[in-house]
Amino acid sequence: MMDEKSGRTESDFLARMGGAGDRRKFLKWSGAAVAVAAVGAACDDDDGPTGGDGDGEPVVTLPLQNDTDILKFALFLELLEEDFYVKAVQSGVLSGEVADLTTNVRDHESAHVDAIQAALGAQAFTQDDVEFDFGNTLASQASFLATAQVLEQTGVSAYLGAIGLIQSRSLRRTAGSIFTIEARHTAAFRAFNNAPGGPVPNAFESPMTPEQVVAAVVSTGFVVEGL
Repeated sequence: MMDEKSGRTESDFLARMGGAGDRRKFLKWSGAAVAVAAVGAACDDDDGPTGGDGDGEPVVTLPLQNDTDILKFALFLELLEEDFYVKAVQSGVLSGEVADLTTNVRDHESAHVDAIQAALGAQAFTQDDVEFDFGNTLASQASFLATAQVLEQTGVSAYLGAIGLIQSRSLRRTAGSIFTIEARHTAAFRAFNNAPGGPVPNAFESPMTPEQVVAAVVSTGFVVEGL
């Protein structure tokens, strides 16, 4: 989504915070259109593309063909968020109500991971199959809060975009339930950031396609292994 005052997108912000040019990225997808979008997002800095040495297997491929693919996509995003909050709690830079909120959000994301892994069964993957590097986003409470807000908003838009693709009614209910929690996380972080428009600035939410979400995530430089 676009910040009306700055004109910058969420992926622009994350790319600046994550230092996309400082770390290698493994960019592995199916589909030429997605590859173009991902590489374009990853090459906004001056260093050019840095991924593609093939050391690991991707846990998500696009386009998403069925409910299993969608669940794997959601699991990857939840693992990213879980790892971010685990490392934030361990960082020692958070205090007071922010630390309390972050601990709570970490536990929520872990519960989301557990639920999606259970739904995937033998096809589930874990934190051992992915690797993230959040760079200087955990250097201070302020940088953490700014990044958390954008990550959560991206999650909200991702779930909203994916719900309509899910065929299973029970899985749609589960995704909808997670979506509402992610939205509450976003509102809480917006409140701590004194974001323009307050905790809930809009009457309607904007969805993102899986391709848009992948491009945004890749542009952060957070993903070392898994895509």
